[in-house]
Amino acid sequence: MSILIIAGSARQDSVNRKLQHRIAEVAEQLGIAYRLYEPSELDAPLYHGDLEQEKGVPPSMQRFAEAVAGASKVVVISPEYNASVPPLLKNAIDWSSRVDGSVWAGKTVLLGAASPGALGGMRGLSHLRDILTNVLAWIAPLMASCKNANDETIAAMDDDYLQKFLKQGD
Repeated sequence: MSILIIAGSARQDSVNRKLQHRIAEVAEQLGIAYRLYEPSELDAPLYHGDLEQEKGVPPSMQRFAEAVAGASKVVVISPEYNASVPPLLKNAIDWSSRVDGSVWAGKTVLLGAASPGALGGMRGLSHLRDILTNVLAWIAPLMASCKNANDETIAAMDDDYLQKFLKQGD
């Protein structure tokens, strides 16, 4: 099994990128092969049908689609932007869904978020679940959420909780 762990925030000091790395630590403890997909690799331009017709799917999005297709599971860690999904992540999903039908169809997807707020990013994850369901991904029921997120709260997330999170869909 191999998992692809995506962070949907481009901010260097993002709590979601820190959660991405925390989940990778737990995957390593479990002996799960993983790949961290950094936001800088996404390079997802605004999806535009005319652009696709004129130039095709951008190479960065083709590489992203290949990474999704090659993973047994995909973990998507997403910040919450105004109670929804950040545009970087939304555009990456839109572009990658245009490669070979949909690389997301039937893919097991685990969702997580970290937020300095009291809801831990859950409002954005509900929108992300809807988007990924529409591209035919299977969304695992347990979502990893870290409320009041900072370096300490992310580091203190319970290993057992994160192990249970990562084992979904096995």
